[in-house]
Amino acid sequence: MADEKSYDLIVVGAGIYGLCAASTYLSLYPHANIRVLEAGSDVGGVWSTERSYPGFWSQSGTRVAGFHDLPMRSPPPERSYKSSQDSKLVSKYLEDYASARGLRQRCDFNCLVSSITKSGNVWQISSKTDSRDTVYCGKKLIIATGLFTQPRLPPFPGRETFNGPVIHQKDWGSSRIFTPEEPSQDSHTNITVLGGSKSAADIVYTAAIDKNHPRTVNWLIRDTGPGALSLLPAQGLGKYEHITELGTTRIISALSFANPWLPENWWSWFLHKTWIGEWLMDFIWNKQLDDATASAKYDSRAGALPGFRDLKSDASARWRTGYFGALNRDPEDFWNVIAQKVNVFRGEVGKLGNDIVVLKDGREIQTDVLLLATGFEQAHPEFSVSEAARLGLPLSNEHAELFERERAHWSALDLAAERKVLQRWPYLHNSPLPTKEQSHTPYRLYNHITPVSDTSIAFLGIPLCANSYHVAFVQSLYAIAAMDSNIKLPDREAMEQDIAYVTTWNRRKYPAIGGPGNAMEFEMVAYTDKMLEELGLESHEKKSWWMWMTEPIWAKENEGLLEEFRAKYVKG
Repeated sequence: MADEKSYDLIVVGAGIYGLCAASTYLSLYPHANIRVLEAGSDVGGVWSTERSYPGFWSQSGTRVAGFHDLPMRSPPPERSYKSSQDSKLVSKYLEDYASARGLRQRCDFNCLVSSITKSGNVWQISSKTDSRDTVYCGKKLIIATGLFTQPRLPPFPGRETFNGPVIHQKDWGSSRIFTPEEPSQDSHTNITVLGGSKSAADIVYTAAIDKNHPRTVNWLIRDTGPGALSLLPAQGLGKYEHITELGTTRIISALSFANPWLPENWWSWFLHKTWIGEWLMDFIWNKQLDDATASAKYDSRAGALPGFRDLKSDASARWRTGYFGALNRDPEDFWNVIAQKVNVFRGEVGKLGNDIVVLKDGREIQTDVLLLATGFEQAHPEFSVSEAARLGLPLSNEHAELFERERAHWSALDLAAERKVLQRWPYLHNSPLPTKEQSHTPYRLYNHITPVSDTSIAFLGIPLCANSYHVAFVQSLYAIAAMDSNIKLPDREAMEQDIAYVTTWNRRKYPAIGGPGNAMEFEMVAYTDKMLEELGLESHEKKSWWMWMTEPIWAKENEGLLEEFRAKYVKG
C-alpha cells in the first residue's frame, strides 16, 4: 500500500522554475510545509550535473542570469566566452542555491511521478521513489517540469539491427560520451549527429575536437525540418556585454514586429503601419542573419569540406523560420573546426543498418554512435487525456474525439482572434511559410500559467524565452497570487478570449515554432511587465524613460518586487 503525505504546496520539478517557485513561496510563507518532487538525482533539471555534457554551455550572459538572493559569479575565463559559461558551472550554481535556500531537504529525488489526479479540492500525485510508492497530497500544485522532459524519439526502421547506441540529447550527460569514462570508447569511431539545433551544433563541435579518441564526425540535418542553424555572435553591442543582455531590454521588446503585450501607440503605428517602419524592421532583423552568415563564411572558408555550404541557412530572422542561437565560442575557431572536420549531410533517414544510417536517397553514413538532437515533445503524460483537456494542455489528434471537441470549443474564439490579430498587424498575412496543420492543440493557459478552469494549479516554464531566471520569478509571484486568490482574474470568457488572441498571434508571428502557442523570442519583457502590472507591482520601474527602455532586466530588481509583493499580499 502506498504511503500518503500531505503538504501545503507541492512543486513537481527542481530545475530553475521549480527551485524559484519553492524559494519564493518559502520567502513569503516561511512556515509552509512544501515538497519538491524531482525525477533526477539532484536539482537543476536540464542544467543538472547528470544532464551536463562536454560542450554544453549556457546561451545567456552571466550578468542577466541567476536569482536576486544569490548572485551568480563571473565564470573563470577558461570556462566562459563573452560571459556564456560551461553548463557545469550553472549546475553548481543551482546546487548551491538549493542548499543556501534550504530547499535540498525539501526535495525528494529520483521521484518518478506516474499520475496526477484531483479528488475534491485535493491534488494527488502518485509516484515511485526508491521502489516505494508514495501519494503526495496538497491543495496547491505547481508543475515546473518545463519543455525539456519528454524526448522526441523518431521511429527509425531497422532500429533493432543497429549495433551501436542511439542516445537522445536528454541522456548525453549520463552516457558519458566524449569523456574519459565513455563506455566502449574504442569502438565509437564514427559519430553521427541528427538535428540542426543549437544542441546539435554544440555536440558536433565537441565530437570534432575530442582529445580522448579521434572520431569521424557526421552532421545530418533533415531537409523537411527547420533546416540548418544560424549562430549569432555572442558579443553584445556597446554597454551590452552579451547579446542576450540586449535581448532582455524593453527596446528589443518594442522592436518586435508584433507584440501582443504592448499597447497600440504612435511607436507601434510607425513600425507596423508605415513603409519606413516596415523597412526599418526588415533591416534590423535581417542584419542578424547577415551577421551570422558573414561570421561563418560558408562560401569562402579555407579548407572547408564539400558539405559545409549546406549549413548556410535561408531562414528569416524576423519570422524565426529556422533555428537561431548564440555562438558561445570564438567564431573563427568554431567555424574552422566545423568546416574542416565535420561531414555535413542534408537528407532524411530511411533506415538504420548494423553500422550505418541509410538515407532515403540511398546514401549511407558509416555510424557507430547515433546522437539525437531531435528535441522534446510538449506533453504531460502524468495527466489523463480528459484532465489535460480540462487544464488546457496540448492534446494529440490521436485522441480524435477530445481533440475535435477542443477545436470546436475554441473555433469561434480563434476566428475572432484571427480577425483582431490581422487587423492590428496586417502584414502577418504574408507569412513566408504555409500554415501547418497541427498534430496537437496549443497550450490554453491564461498568461501561460493558469488554467481557466482551476486556479489551484499553475504551470511554470511553458514559454520559450531568453531569460529563464527572470520569467521564473515573475511567474512564481503570479502563480502564488492566483492560487491564493490575491488577485482577481478576469472571468472565464475574457480569459479565453485573451488566450485565443495570444495563441493566434503566436501561430501567425512564429510560423515555424508557434503552433504550441508558447514562443516569445523577443517579447519576454513585455510579457513579464504585463503580469507585474496585473499584480499591481511597480518597484521595478526605472528612474528615467531611457533607462526603462535600454537597461537589461537585472536579477537584483526582483528583491524589491518580492518585498513589494509581501507588503501588498501577505498578511501577518
